[in-house]
Amino acid sequence: MRGGRGAAPILACVVFAAAAAAHAAETRGAHAYLRLAPAVERIARLHAQSGQDVMGARSRRALAEAVRDFDASLRAALAAAPGPEARENYVLLAMLWQDYREWVHRAPSRETARKLRERTEEMAWVASKGVRLVSETSRASVASVALRASQAAAASQRIAKAYLWRRWDIRDDTLDRELREARENLPRALEAIAAAPDLDPDLAAHVESAQTQWRFLSDAAAQLDHSPADKRALEFACKAADYIYDAMSRLIEAPAFQP
Repeated sequence: MRGGRGAAPILACVVFAAAAAAHAAETRGAHAYLRLAPAVERIARLHAQSGQDVMGARSRRALAEAVRDFDASLRAALAAAPGPEARENYVLLAMLWQDYREWVHRAPSRETARKLRERTEEMAWVASKGVRLVSETSRASVASVALRASQAAAASQRIAKAYLWRRWDIRDDTLDRELREARENLPRALEAIAAAPDLDPDLAAHVESAQTQWRFLSDAAAQLDHSPADKRALEFACKAADYIYDAMSRLIEAPAFQP
């Protein structure tokens, strides 16, 4: 009897530890789901940025890091997928990623960028679908602040990417519409985040910084509308996009917005 009574607390600890580990995995997955769509847009932007030698060495280092980050986020998303449909979605994304990564590792040029364009759109669409599936099927709801931060991060990358692609004469109505929508949606998302009640002061400071960087990005975009080949304006746009991406990543990762 004494051994039986002693085993009960141990069993309870094991059950608690297992539950805690499962919750931690789900939380890491929630982080990952929100990181994937912005990350693929960032990879496409850095690919063009390095190919055009805009902050060349820095761009190449950042591209390698972005590929590693996407790999890690995708593994986390697969491990934490809450149901068969969500898992199938991330298995599909993993299959697309194998082909995408191969193109990213090729020497960046106008032609490889053209090959990446359709693949980027497909990857971003599947990654965004995953957020919806997780929200529908998991106990881990996606906090509105974290979701908007993910959307803002992706929009910042799309803006800089579009101007880099334009410099390579990759331009049509679809890309123009994507750029216009990103320029409209980014400040709206930042305003919505800033208006969130009880936003932690440290996180609020990151949002304020992102709003400042949006003004820099907007100014650079206006200049590029008139002078698409202006390399200095491209540098300003890419730097501002980086700062916004980093600031929004901090919100996505914030414990306050996790399930």
